[in-house]
Amino acid sequence: PGAERVVSGYDPIALDDGFLAIPTPGHTRGHVALLYANRFLFTGDHLAWDREALSLTAHRDYCWYSWREQVRSLRKLAGYSFEWVLPGHGQRVRLASTEMRCAMEKLVASCSIEFAA
Repeated sequence: PGAERVVSGYDPIALDDGFLAIPTPGHTRGHVALLYANRFLFTGDHLAWDREALSLTAHRDYCWYSWREQVRSLRKLAGYSFEWVLPGHGQRVRLASTEMRCAMEKLVASCSIEFAA
C-alpha cells in the first residue's frame, strides 16, 4: 500500500527529485516512460535499440493500442534530453544527448511518413 502512484492524463508527473513519469500512450493505452536525472530513459516496450541498424526503433507489430498515438508519444519524448535508452526488451544504448536527440528525431520522421498529408 502506498507504493503505487496512478498516472492519468498526458502531462508528465514528477515522482521524486530528478524522476519524471511521462505518459506515452501507444504501445498500450496507459504506457508510461520514466526519465531519471535527464540521463536515463526507461522505455518499457515503447522504444528500443536496433542492433543491426544501429538506430532507435519502435515496433509497430507490437503496438497493442494505437500506432498513431505511439508516434505522437515518440515525438513528445524527442523533446526531452537523455543519454540512455533502457528498454523492456533488447539492448540498452548510450549516446551523447545531442546524438540521442538526432536519433529520436530521425525515428520520429521515419515513423511519421505514413501520416503526412
